[in-house]
Amino acid sequence: MAGTPPKVVVVLPTYNERENISRIVPALFDLAIPNFHLLIVDDNSPDGTGQAAEELGREAAYRGKIKVLHREQKQGLGPAYIQGFKRALSLGADLVMQMDADLSHQPKYIPKLLETARRFDIVIGSRYTSGGSVDEGWGPLRKLLSWWANRVYTPIILNLPIRDATGGFRVYQRDCLIGMNLNKVKANGYVFMVELAFVAHQLGYRIGEVPIHFPDRQHGDSKMSSAIAFEAALRVWQIKLRHRALKPSDRRANDYDD
Repeated sequence: MAGTPPKVVVVLPTYNERENISRIVPALFDLAIPNFHLLIVDDNSPDGTGQAAEELGREAAYRGKIKVLHREQKQGLGPAYIQGFKRALSLGADLVMQMDADLSHQPKYIPKLLETARRFDIVIGSRYTSGGSVDEGWGPLRKLLSWWANRVYTPIILNLPIRDATGGFRVYQRDCLIGMNLNKVKANGYVFMVELAFVAHQLGYRIGEVPIHFPDRQHGDSKMSSAIAFEAALRVWQIKLRHRALKPSDRRANDYDD
């Protein structure tokens, strides 16, 4: 129907985020964005996050706007997002957003991300583009490693023209997610973000960045560790070898069926 706003589906992966979803869900819907939906992808959280999400979905304010995808066990961030993206596409999403549940991705930036998505195939909420920033409490080493990974290491190896390749606060156009062929994305953990960005760039999709401030999570424990960061650095080379031959003509046809 002419004038119908695009359907926005936010994919929110969770593992032991029961306390956080009780905060982020109201914050998301308080934005009052038309045709806005939430898909919570829970990895069988021991703290009952999945059940809490189901209870939220039954509340009158959110009825019909929240769906919960229950996975049998914790299998990693990449597979959780891929399964969530596929479900969002099957639900008819025009725009698919990914973000963390821990409030380090602040909902206040969502309107700007969606507005910018009118001009790009992917929009990244960026800590390292002009105007972006990270938590003031980060130590010097953490700041240096994150800056170096995003502004030096990854861009040089992959020739990526973006400043926050590991950023996980993003909006994707439907056609872009389909064209990338998610079945060929293999990375797990935080390097999954790098692989998606590289595949999109190789296929000729337009990538934009919106500056954000990135605070530390307010509740719960971070999943990031030095071992994860080191592994991600090594896997950047695997991503280059896996996808270096991709070109725009390799985009998957826009006939989504899985």
